[in-house]
Amino acid sequence: MPGHDIVIASPDGSFDCYLSAPASAAKAPGIVMASTVFGVDADLRKMCDDLADQGFLVAAPDFFWRGDKGPLPRTEEGSKRAGARAEDRAGLAASGTRDLEATLDLLRQEPGCNGKTAVIGLCFGGPFALIGAAKFGCAAGAAFHGSVFGNHLDELAQIRVPLSLHWGDEDFALPAELLPKVRAATAANRDAEIYIYPGVKHGYTCPSQSKAYAPDAAKLTWARTMPMLERLKTPQK
Repeated sequence: MPGHDIVIASPDGSFDCYLSAPASAAKAPGIVMASTVFGVDADLRKMCDDLADQGFLVAAPDFFWRGDKGPLPRTEEGSKRAGARAEDRAGLAASGTRDLEATLDLLRQEPGCNGKTAVIGLCFGGPFALIGAAKFGCAAGAAFHGSVFGNHLDELAQIRVPLSLHWGDEDFALPAELLPKVRAATAANRDAEIYIYPGVKHGYTCPSQSKAYAPDAAKLTWARTMPMLERLKTPQK
């Protein structure tokens, strides 16, 4: 069932968010989908709708609303604008963390939420899966081809809830020297899983990323992530 756009009020101001809810009346876990630098585009909306069809309450906030807001097309011009967003990664990480907290608060207040939340982050949004678990009480986190994990190793080392982390072995976001550091930071977390896909590039789960999209690896990534999310359907005690 397709979702709809809502507006979330926060201390910083109001921002757009795509919300997709399950058809069932049963209470559902809340999931925040943290986008790539291209924003809440058709790829991300479909992921939200697919998760809602599987019994999750899903929200995808626009982390870029303070500047060049909204989704960007996968064109040369869109890529230039996305690159400009990436240049402000530090500022967007700080402001996006506040937006993430506001979005999680909204999900937890929804009558259809069972009180459990998770974050799934793609590319730019990957680190928000760690921030949600380390700072905002999320019960799980997943990152698909997450960027700049080297900036978030401290948060990663704090987490003891389930994590599902996925990269291709040709992903520039996971240089050879970073993977051992990620493994070391998750060593104390028995529920952290790291998967590396051979011959796969950055952005492989996004169909619109035509040069990188790897449908078999994307399907396997979701298959490995879903059991973790399904466990969140157990009611909050």
